[in-house]
Amino acid sequence: MKLKRRIGGLVLTLLLVAAGAGGTEQQSDFVMVINVHNEVTSISSKDAELIFLSKKRSWPDGKNISVVINENQKIADSFSHTILKRSPHQFLVFRKKMLFRGQGMPPPTLKTDKAVIEFVAGHVGGISYVSPDAVTPAVKVIPITK
Repeated sequence: MKLKRRIGGLVLTLLLVAAGAGGTEQQSDFVMVINVHNEVTSISSKDAELIFLSKKRSWPDGKNISVVINENQKIADSFSHTILKRSPHQFLVFRKKMLFRGQGMPPPTLKTDKAVIEFVAGHVGGISYVSPDAVTPAVKVIPITK
């Protein structure tokens, strides 16, 4: 009888743990932010990749996209692997090749979330990524879709 109760208690505990884990969302290390005056409400991961690789240069309304790269190591790593599907070093090499091939200037880089937010807020076509806890009303967070 004791064994049945223990097994029943163990099964119940496992079910509760599994149910709790299933209801939690994976917290991302970064969120995509754009200028508050931009009418875009979401961005596909493919469009984000094209934008940050300088292959897409204008928003649907025709305004130029102003990209800024966040140099925060943790955020840059997560963004590079998740969106660009390459390491931060590979992304840096890509940007340098872009410059040396005469394909345009690579996007500016900034060291802090605060500086990135100020850049995006000051450019109508601004876009970047910051840590979720750094977001202010000066920028708009947009979800990244598949």
